[in-house]
Amino acid sequence: MKSRPRSRLADSWHGSFVYGLLIGGRTPDRLVRLAPAPLPGSPARGATIVGGRLVCGGRALKPERPDWTAPDLSRAAAYELNSFEWLDDLASLGSELAQARARALVEDWILAHRGWKPIAWDPEPTGRRLAAWLAHAPFLSRGEGDPLGPLLLDSAARQARHLARVALDASEGLARLFALKGLIYAHACGLLHAGKLPELAAALAREAARDVLDDGFHAARGPSAQLRALACLVDSRIALEAAQMRTPETLHRTIEKLAPTTRFFRHGDGAFALFNDSTEEEPAAIDAVLARAQWPDPPPLRATTAGFERLSAERVVLIVDTGAPAVGVYAAGAHAGTLAFEMSIGKERLIVNCGAGPRDDSEWSLALRATAAHSTLCAEDADSSPVAPGGLLSRPGTVAATREEADGNIWLDASHDGYVGRIGFVHRRRLFLSGDGQDLRGEDSLLPVEGKAPTLAETRFDIRFHLHPDIQVSIIQNGAAALLRAASGQAWRLQVAGARLDLNESVYFGRKGSARRCEQVVASAVSGSAGATVKWAFKRISVSK
Repeated sequence: MKSRPRSRLADSWHGSFVYGLLIGGRTPDRLVRLAPAPLPGSPARGATIVGGRLVCGGRALKPERPDWTAPDLSRAAAYELNSFEWLDDLASLGSELAQARARALVEDWILAHRGWKPIAWDPEPTGRRLAAWLAHAPFLSRGEGDPLGPLLLDSAARQARHLARVALDASEGLARLFALKGLIYAHACGLLHAGKLPELAAALAREAARDVLDDGFHAARGPSAQLRALACLVDSRIALEAAQMRTPETLHRTIEKLAPTTRFFRHGDGAFALFNDSTEEEPAAIDAVLARAQWPDPPPLRATTAGFERLSAERVVLIVDTGAPAVGVYAAGAHAGTLAFEMSIGKERLIVNCGAGPRDDSEWSLALRATAAHSTLCAEDADSSPVAPGGLLSRPGTVAATREEADGNIWLDASHDGYVGRIGFVHRRRLFLSGDGQDLRGEDSLLPVEGKAPTLAETRFDIRFHLHPDIQVSIIQNGAAALLRAASGQAWRLQVAGARLDLNESVYFGRKGSARRCEQVVASAVSGSAGATVKWAFKRISVSK
């Protein structure tokens, strides 16, 4: 079921005096049980909020008296602001000032939303807000006689009654999971009657099964979406079990599929690789979700349906996108990063993608979803999947990958036809990682297609290696090589054949709401009608301090 479009008639009804009476009713004196504990947030972001700066969707807001539904806020920014999930960050700070700020913001929202308002009361932010308020109830409370308690319970109960009517109006995918989670929390904690929990559990299990591919990866193909889906399901299961409700077997199976595949995207520092609208996420939050999932299986090496490969040797980890971008309701955050890879050595990242841009800034968002923002080949400055505000205009019809392993060595051979229609070439990327992790070799080719002449007599292409901000780099050997040095002192030499290396500026959106300057090494070459191949290699070297 897809979401129903917003209508003026529905908005008029929800905003009417009669509807306000309809979602009113008896408010419980207290919660009958606590919601699952919230996930660890970021103390640094919490300190920023206490200091007077709340960043939502890339937009910096003043948290003293925010305009919750300001007309100049994008939907993504308004949803993030009204979700109250940033309470995780204030709670992780744990100070009296953080608690005071959290309480003031909750009270301000309640007083500004005594009745229904558009955007703020949409199913997705309402579900996220209810879950956040109930999970943080101990943090928000000042004990017996606290005047905020009755206000919060009354508002939460009204929101829950509204959500019970509109939860399935949320878009398919994560939005609907969030709405159902909030409703499950409301029933399990006693805001609404618990008799509806079996029905809600069945609906959650049904929606989750639709979102997860047969290889256990989320259909959005992004680690952040994967984590959020798993957290939503695991915490809903905990709430159901606390209310002594049977969890559907389908929900258990979906969690069992999602947990090990969520581990797949972790680098040696415990955080995520940056694919498809994802940030690194907080390692402590990832740990907490996986611990609650109670599924200790190691990550798979391949995502056969979603299309990813994980290559590891000793302390070196490569994660490679070998699949076509997401489609349908899952495609809004899809990136044109086919055959891009990231590389880490222990806890240090070497090669990265640029990450997810602020959703409130369409220019940044489009730029960071482009092929050039990924560590892969970009032909004629074009995207392998043309990027548009609502998703992608097209995507490769065929993305193939084969893998071989012997004596700890790994070979990967992948290709995609995303450029065939525009320039007449297939992009092929071959990788080799030695068993000792000391040698990574690559080969990027533009291959002509039988029966189709290339569009141009000469095709320019760049192979981009975006570097983590902590990496120092210099071009050596007259543009034939680059020296990369990490903060720990370990060094790698990048050597190329068939292209010239240059050093350009780049940007890294690894952490939520923050951008860091970094650099990229670009191997540039030109292909004739017969195609072209550029070979490159990363080798660990010893350098004097």
